[in-house]
Amino acid sequence: MNIRRFFRLGCLTVAGFFWASCGGDSNSQGPDNTPDPESSSDVTGTSSSAEPESSSVVPESSSSDVALSSSSDVGELSSSSEEKLRLARDTSVTCTTYLSVVGSCPVSSEPYYSCMDLQEFLKKDTTVSEKILNKWEKKLLSCGAIQEEVPLYGIVYQVCPHYSVPYLKCSDGKDYKLYAQDNGIAYVTEKEYYETHSSSSVAESSSSSAEPEDLVTNCPQDTFALFVDVLADVQKELYERIVKVLDENDTLPEAKKVFLDSIVDREKNTLRGNLFPYYWANYDYDTEHVSVSMSDHWFNGYVAKTRTCADGTPETTDLYREKYDGILQECLDLINKELERIDADAE
Repeated sequence: MNIRRFFRLGCLTVAGFFWASCGGDSNSQGPDNTPDPESSSDVTGTSSSAEPESSSVVPESSSSDVALSSSSDVGELSSSSEEKLRLARDTSVTCTTYLSVVGSCPVSSEPYYSCMDLQEFLKKDTTVSEKILNKWEKKLLSCGAIQEEVPLYGIVYQVCPHYSVPYLKCSDGKDYKLYAQDNGIAYVTEKEYYETHSSSSVAESSSSSAEPEDLVTNCPQDTFALFVDVLADVQKELYERIVKVLDENDTLPEAKKVFLDSIVDREKNTLRGNLFPYYWANYDYDTEHVSVSMSDHWFNGYVAKTRTCADGTPETTDLYREKYDGILQECLDLINKELERIDADAE
């Protein structure tokens, strides 16, 4: 009797595992086996991306411009938002937003711009929305100029938790993937958002489309600097400050004098070590593969150092000055911290 009971429990356990595995397989895709909503292909599988024209200020967007049917939703849907948005391409169409929960790794819906692409945008004296201009500068700061070295050992697996993708359910009977919304206007693609916020859309705008706003003329920017380039300028100012202390302060304790002497290079009029004080002095690092993660002002891209406006006089950009001041203060704090440690050891 015990043997029969054991056999019967064993069968139930095997059956349980069988149904659990079947359920996992059936949920591996969204309803109706729909494609990843982040894909740039339309519902027929044809790619909708296009190569950018060389004469265009901004390359064509790789995002899909195809309306999705309601059967294309992936994952579990959240309740619809009560907020009414107007469709940028036709403001007579109203939409509500809803979220589609997806379990695969997200793919950016925005087109990829290289560091060189973004620099070319900022070099031109084009008229664009201030929001677009700020977006270019922000992307350039993190465009991936530094190729950090990967670990030599071990394998890192990408973990892709569930995330929510915003969609629009509109009065024209179609569903669209939402790229951005601004002042009650919904944009389906990055290209559409840019055109609405650029000077070229002023003449093209009509009562049925969204009006452009906050247009500014970009002063052509130039002399693009990496983090190490900004640090090199900071080191020159630090050199002048330290040499002045060494030459004019006769009461400077010997231990502090030895330390300050060890970090200045009087032949080159700068500090020793291209990444000092973040890393050791007297050593030049391969800056093509080193990130200064200990800095709160580290950026993995470029910042424009100068801009030239209508009067033709180059001036330092606000963003460069912001980065310079932040790095300078950070370096002063690190050097002063070492001087305080020397004082503590002398007591």
